[in-house]
Amino acid sequence: MTFINRIGASLVAVSLLFAAGSAFAQHDEHEHEHEHVDVLLYSDGSGNLGAGSVDVDELEAEFDHVVFEVEAHGDVLSAGNSSFQSAAPGFYSMSDANVGNLNGNDNLPGNAAITIDFLVEPTLNISLAYWDESLEQFSAPTGSAALTVTSGASLFGSLAGTNEVLGAAIGTTSGTGAHDEHFDFDLSVDNDGVYLAYAQANVAGLNGPSNPFWLLFATIDECEETDSCSTPAGYFNGEYEHQMEEAVAYVESTLVPEPGTGMLFGLGLMGLARGSRRPRF
Repeated sequence: MTFINRIGASLVAVSLLFAAGSAFAQHDEHEHEHEHVDVLLYSDGSGNLGAGSVDVDELEAEFDHVVFEVEAHGDVLSAGNSSFQSAAPGFYSMSDANVGNLNGNDNLPGNAAITIDFLVEPTLNISLAYWDESLEQFSAPTGSAALTVTSGASLFGSLAGTNEVLGAAIGTTSGTGAHDEHFDFDLSVDNDGVYLAYAQANVAGLNGPSNPFWLLFATIDECEETDSCSTPAGYFNGEYEHQMEEAVAYVESTLVPEPGTGMLFGLGLMGLARGSRRPRF
């Protein structure tokens, strides 16, 4: 190799290392920025209930973010294990003191009851769907699959087939309209992968239901929570993190209404087709 060629190869290598380092830094910064993203519930200022997202750490609202990625954790290397749990996303509303973060919208009324309806997804015609990697689309789960919704001692029911869970109570806002509460989700499946649920919210005193939002659950080995994954578990998690990215892109392009359509949820016009940010992956 000539001196010029060696210099050229070195420059290429340095460029690749710089690009890789830059990409890693951006990914790390992105994860930090969206470490805790919940479903944001708010009023549009005309008495209509809206749903978007909120970075709880920064109190940053994003009104067009309606697709939520969730890690459901379980011990995937245990023989016969098929149960994965998550307490995300939560459901959040601003207090009177933080209403300025809503960019001209209003916070929820004080002392208002909040309920969530988990419904049959209108395009897929099922309440719990499975990401088919080979077909690159959602379909009915193979085998048995159910997503059970609970809060404390309250069991609200399970999504499976065309089963719906209606009126799941997530609590009551404070006197200043603030709220921050989580359901417990238990995903019982025969096959690991990415599963989808579809929901709308209701808040007493506001016209509803809210615009819909989509929850995507990926079966992830619990070792991810402690950064102690073995090589096999790491490969397992990486596979479903990759599938989650594909599934999110599908939901945003196929299931979420285009701007100016499907907006008659009492909210007026909302741009729902922007790319979603990823709180966990």
